[in-house]
Amino acid sequence: MTAAALAAMLTTAIVRTGSPTMPGSALVVLVLLSTAVLSLRTLRPVLVLGCVVAIEVCILVFLAVPDGIAERTEGMGAFQPVPLGTMLAAYTVAARSPRRLGWGAGVAAGGVLMVAGLLAHGSVTALTDLVVFYLVVTAAALGAWRAGRRDARERELRRRERETGEAVMEERLRIARELHDVLAHNLTLVNAQAGVAEYLLETQPQAAAHALRDITRHTSRAIDELRATIGLLRYDAASPARDPDDATGPGGPMRPVPGIDALDELVESHRSTGTPVTVQESGRRGTLGQHADLAAYRIVQEALTNAAKHAPGMPVEVSLAWSEAGVRLRVVNAALAAGERRTAAPGTGHGLIGMRERALAAGGGLRVGEIADDRFEVVATLPAGRSEDATDHTTASEDPGSVAPSSGTDVTGTTSVTPEPADEGDRP
Repeated sequence: MTAAALAAMLTTAIVRTGSPTMPGSALVVLVLLSTAVLSLRTLRPVLVLGCVVAIEVCILVFLAVPDGIAERTEGMGAFQPVPLGTMLAAYTVAARSPRRLGWGAGVAAGGVLMVAGLLAHGSVTALTDLVVFYLVVTAAALGAWRAGRRDARERELRRRERETGEAVMEERLRIARELHDVLAHNLTLVNAQAGVAEYLLETQPQAAAHALRDITRHTSRAIDELRATIGLLRYDAASPARDPDDATGPGGPMRPVPGIDALDELVESHRSTGTPVTVQESGRRGTLGQHADLAAYRIVQEALTNAAKHAPGMPVEVSLAWSEAGVRLRVVNAALAAGERRTAAPGTGHGLIGMRERALAAGGGLRVGEIADDRFEVVATLPAGRSEDATDHTTASEDPGSVAPSSGTDVTGTTSVTPEPADEGDRP
């Protein structure tokens, strides 16, 4: 573009002067100087615009003096060169500077050239001077338009990068939550059964053998669930638009999605470790959505895992209270004696975070904390889905030695998350 401007200005200078010798050669020198300055326009656009305007004003003055180019073009009217240099410089300023600066510089440059033309030639070139003004402003407008498009592209790129980063972080959290849910539960049960087997190995070898068989069963289940989860995550990577909780793959179901109906098996797996678990369900069972159904299972699973880890062997109460709005889950476990708490396994708090994320994602809420008698309580409320095939499940199932559920804290309708207790970091 600079080369084209140079060629046009040199051609104009030579044609108008008749030859490139003095005094027309002075015009050529000014044009060359303007072109040299224009080569730096991307480095210092505003400064270059000022220099080019000053050079073109000098050209206008030179054309107006006696014995100048104006006299050589006698009979052709006063000569007003096209300000190609100023147009190019104004375009660059507008394209590389803030919008207000670009517009202001273009209007100022065009105004200076128009006033200089009027002062140099009078009203003879008034129309031409006005055209010059509009040409310079138009160049600035084009530069501003280009800058606007560039800014819009940059904003779009930043938005996409931000969304990509958020999606990556969300996916990482989901992977961490899935792996935690799969491994923490089974490994906690394995740890408990290993302790039982070690304790009974010499005195009750048959009971120890039963505990070892439970270890085999839990480890096999953990391996199967881990394989299924990894396969599911790989399929997610190939199909990012897929529902995160949809367990179907290209060849059909990849793993069963656990829900409320699988709680009995979950409870039995904990009872097999010697943990007394009482289950109570009241109200007319409704239907939960897929997200809420999975969240219900995972929340109870994590609460039972916490109880087995921090208060092994202590009674646990699980209650489900159904209503038209959904279900309220409540898991309460007794605490260890003060002298035994030191031996409880430390945690990272990831389990409680995962429960909270699942409850909120399903449209419900979660509350955790200590209640009376040094017991720990987990309460979750999850919304109902379509009420199809609702059945009455006012039942109670308990194993020998379990305790009846206490009234606890009524949190029916809770949809918010309360602050975490100070010692939450000590739970998984």
